[in-house]
Amino acid sequence: MLRRRGPRPRPVRGAGGAVRRGVRPAAAPVVRARRAFLPRRPAGPPRGRGGAVRAVRGVPGARARQAAGRAGPGAVGARAEHHDPAGAARREGPVNRGLGPALLDGLRAAGPREVLVRGGLRLSGDDVLGMVSAAAGRLAAGGVRPGGTIACLYGTGTESPVARIVALALGCRFVHVWGGVPDEVVLRAMRALDASALLYAPSRRAEAERLLAACPVPVHEALDDELYLASATGAVHMPGVPDDASLVTFSSGTTGRNKIVAYGPDAEAAHLAAAQAMYGPPPWRLLVTPRARYLPDMFVIWTLAGGGTAVLEPDARPGRLAETIEREAVTHLMAGRPVDLYALAEHLEDAPADLTTLRLIVYGGAAAVPARTARAAGRLGPLLTQNYGTSEGGFLTVLEPRDHARPELLMSVGRAVPGVELRVRDRHGADLPAGEAGEVWTRSPQRMSGYVDDPARTAAACRDGWLRTGDVGRMDADGNLFLLDRAEDRLPGGLYAHPIEHVLTGHPAVLDAAVFALPHAAGRVLAGVVVGRDGGRVDLDGLRALVRGALGARCEPRHLWVIDELPRTPGGKPDKAALATRFAAG
Repeated sequence: MLRRRGPRPRPVRGAGGAVRRGVRPAAAPVVRARRAFLPRRPAGPPRGRGGAVRAVRGVPGARARQAAGRAGPGAVGARAEHHDPAGAARREGPVNRGLGPALLDGLRAAGPREVLVRGGLRLSGDDVLGMVSAAAGRLAAGGVRPGGTIACLYGTGTESPVARIVALALGCRFVHVWGGVPDEVVLRAMRALDASALLYAPSRRAEAERLLAACPVPVHEALDDELYLASATGAVHMPGVPDDASLVTFSSGTTGRNKIVAYGPDAEAAHLAAAQAMYGPPPWRLLVTPRARYLPDMFVIWTLAGGGTAVLEPDARPGRLAETIEREAVTHLMAGRPVDLYALAEHLEDAPADLTTLRLIVYGGAAAVPARTARAAGRLGPLLTQNYGTSEGGFLTVLEPRDHARPELLMSVGRAVPGVELRVRDRHGADLPAGEAGEVWTRSPQRMSGYVDDPARTAAACRDGWLRTGDVGRMDADGNLFLLDRAEDRLPGGLYAHPIEHVLTGHPAVLDAAVFALPHAAGRVLAGVVVGRDGGRVDLDGLRALVRGALGARCEPRHLWVIDELPRTPGGKPDKAALATRFAAG
């Protein structure tokens, strides 16, 4: 069993001498920094010899980012980084209040009203504040200090989002480790950020043991009653978090490697503002299926910051979701991936439910299938909102409910989110006119600070305040963005996958499709797979002819197979690497 190092907690006695579970606020050991992500420094960028501004450990200083990220003439958004006039007075280097005050205000406003619901467990705003106070006191007694780093192996219970608030209350960076991130990547983050605490969901104890064996930290706790029911130490405050990285998470690994992504507090505040602009004013009553991933958790945090209620439903089956929407009077549903949205819509065709309280259904995270999206919109009504974003750039575009009534827009991901600039550029970084394909670049206050411990990759992705997404797309004259493929996944002959996939899935016998490249003696050849609707027969020759007629002979897949289901990455995208491996082997 993992335990916190140092003296065991002594019982604290209440009235009448009854023992209460808690921690005596004894002197705590001082955690010695071994290797800092960014050195503690006075406000302003780090400087080298001669006073030249230098980047440290792959993440630029806050003022350097601010200077680089100012929006130019005609910019849609505000500055990419905001100046903090109190920076010179901040203790032990730059800190920022960021998301913390909004969360504190939301929980206090809720008071005795429920804010977190999971099954029979219902926690009020007062309950959550008490849990935060207790856990923060216990961790502080163990040696966790403001400006430190707390890594958390996230779970699917209410305890995990509360842990995020605990880190803010302690003034610490928070490393959100969702399930599936390789140990070596997590260890690299913990070492680079000099983690002083590791929290973990009880279901991830074995993973915690492996990490602690390789990288011991002064404090380690399970997210259970022992942490949250310790004696509360007083009112919760939000002292501010390190300005370089208040939140650290991991990319989905679509490119084959999980990158360690750091966000500053200004970016976190911008994420909240963008969510409220897109999804309507709070409070929300949000239903989310927790998958121990970054984005579902952030929806919970944004809901709490608005004084709303987050309903966590671990059972993602469509029937269960429909029952929960009706029972809990849900106003906002985070449906997850497009395939999850389609499953819900198709279930409701056979088993109608009362969804009259719903105001919005949010989906995204993978390419949508226009034909299935149109069918879902027809069943669910004007409720659908699709988002496109990246781990590094936050929210980039939104396809609003009214856009779902226009079939020509269902192949797009919508227009830029308020405060976000988008450009489509050629390989030299020059802007391209409407209709031409190129890489999507973005600039906004939501942008990451950089990749942890990877200055070369940070420099390649972030240029003059702009972020390269690695996605290829084109933009129409109205600003609608149409994604075509990943830049590194270009098909033979310079073709793009999404237009071909849209043609294939437009056939009534096809439920889903993926197009990819296979090795060949003459180089690479175009291949694809389709999933038949309801297990029915699929005319592959007819599909080839359909593609040939719509896009030309060069877009026709040389090989085409029918499979039962698309393999998917942990992020929900079609796993084209797995498909290529499977079919290259015959």
